[in-house]
Amino acid sequence: MRDSILKKAVRIVTNNFGLKILALIVSCGLWIVVDNINDPIESQPFYNIPVEIINTDLVTNEGKVYEVLDGTDTVNVTVRGKRTVLSYISKEDIKAVADMSELTLMNTVGIKVSSARSNSELDFKTNIDSVKFAIENMKRDQKPINVSTSGEPAEGYVVGGLKPSQNVVRLSGPESLIDQIDHIDAVANIDGYSSDIDTSVELKLYDKENNEIRNSSIKTNISTVNVTVTIYATKVVPLSFDIPDEPANGYVVSGELFSMPETVTIAGRSSVLDGISRIVVSDPALSVENRTENLTTVINVKKYLPTGVQFADSSFGGNVSVTVGIEQLVTKELRIPAAKFAADKKPDNLKLTLREIDTQEYYTIRISGTKAAVDAVEADGVVGVIDMDILLEKLGLAEWVPGIYQGEIIFNLPNNVTLEQPYQMTVVLEAIEEDAADNGNE
Repeated sequence: MRDSILKKAVRIVTNNFGLKILALIVSCGLWIVVDNINDPIESQPFYNIPVEIINTDLVTNEGKVYEVLDGTDTVNVTVRGKRTVLSYISKEDIKAVADMSELTLMNTVGIKVSSARSNSELDFKTNIDSVKFAIENMKRDQKPINVSTSGEPAEGYVVGGLKPSQNVVRLSGPESLIDQIDHIDAVANIDGYSSDIDTSVELKLYDKENNEIRNSSIKTNISTVNVTVTIYATKVVPLSFDIPDEPANGYVVSGELFSMPETVTIAGRSSVLDGISRIVVSDPALSVENRTENLTTVINVKKYLPTGVQFADSSFGGNVSVTVGIEQLVTKELRIPAAKFAADKKPDNLKLTLREIDTQEYYTIRISGTKAAVDAVEADGVVGVIDMDILLEKLGLAEWVPGIYQGEIIFNLPNNVTLEQPYQMTVVLEAIEEDAADNGNE
C-alpha cells in the first residue's frame, strides 16, 4: 500500500515535468516583475563626498608627512538600490574611507564606501578608486617675520616705527614645500592714518620669486601677528653749521656756506617738533684751522637730531655735503664825515664836546672782511657813537664829573666786517657856566 502511494506521488510529480518547471520559472518571473513594479531598483548620485583618511599615524610616526594629490580625497558616489531604501539615504549617510595601513608601493590607498543606513541592501560605485598621496620627510624650520606697511598715512605724516608681537614663525611640513619658503611677510595697512595703529595682520609665505605659497600641508604655530605702527608728524627745518675755529692768518670764512640738502624733513611727536626750528651741526669735520682755501666735506647729521626725532624719509641716511667758503681778508679805508659821530646819553649837567670833531672834517678808519662784504660798506652810511653809560661803567665812576676821557667808538658795521683796530675819541666834559645856564633858561 505504501509503495503504491509513493509511486502514485512520483507519477503526479513527473507527469508533464517540463511544463511544471516552466510554470515555476514564469511564476518567479512574474513575482519579480510585480515586485519591481511596486519597488523598482534605482540609482542615486551623491557628489563631493570627503574621504576620511585613517591610521595616518603609520606615516607620521616615521617622521614623514603626506599630501593628497589631484583632489583624490573627494569622490562622487553612485548608490544603487530599491527605491524605498534609497528614499531614506542622504549625503550625510555616505561614508568614504581610505586606510593608510593599506598604502601601496605606488602611494595609493583604495577607497571603501558604505552607508549608515541599509548598507547591505545597497551597491556603491565611485568615480575614482583610490586616494593618491605624495609622501616625504617632514621638515621643521623657523623664519623671521618681515613687517611692512601698505598705503600712505595722512598728508604730513610718516611711519615712525613698526613693532610686531612676535618676530619668528615656526614651520613644519613636507620638506619640498618648506624648502620653497623664502620669506614671510606681515603687511599692515596704514592708508589715511594720522595716529598710531595696533592691528592684527595675516602672515603670508613667499618663494624667492615672491610668489605666494598656499598649502594646507604647511603648518605654522601662528597665522597672524599683532603689529603696532607708530605714526609721526613731519616738519621741514634748515640745517645750521657751527664753524669751530678760524682759517689761516689773513683769511676769513666768507659766510658762503652751502649744504646739499639745505633742509631736512624730520619726523616725531608734534609736541617735540614744535620746539625745533633748525638742526644745529657742530662737527670736527668743519674745522677750517690754518686753511687758505674752501673746505668741502661730507657730514652725517643724523647724530645731531634731537631725542625723539628721526628723518621722515627712512631711505635718507643723513649724509650732507657741506662747503665752507674761505677768502683772503681785504681791507678798506673809510673817511667818515665828522658830522657822523656823536655821544649817546649825554650827562644833563655838563657840557660835552668831542675834540676830534672840532679839529678835523673827516675821521679815518680801516675795516676788513671779504671783498664783497667790504665793498658793500660806504663811508656815508657809517655812524660812530660813544655810549656814555658804557664808558661811565668802564671808568668805575658813580657819576660824571668835568674832565677829559677817552671813549671807544661803536660803528654800525655789518657782522661780516670788522675793524682793523679799536677807535677812540676824546670826550671833554666841562661845567656849564651859570650865566650861560641862566641865559639858556630865559
